Amino acid sequence: MELTKKIPTTDKNQENNHLLRMLDRGIDDMEAGRELPLEDAFRKITELRDARRNARI
Repeated sequence: MELTKKIPTTDKNQENNHLLRMLDRGIDDMEAGRELPLEDAFRKITELRDARRNARI
């Protein structure tokens, strides 16, 4: 039985901080009215995903 609390690793903390920064930027964009309609957003996601996949090849 382990009695000590495990301390999260630095990598996990950095990952959490990165996620929180991305969420903050998203909230800032919504508050500023910089949003895409749903169809446009999914189209852009597909374009970016395809570009990333093609860059790996």
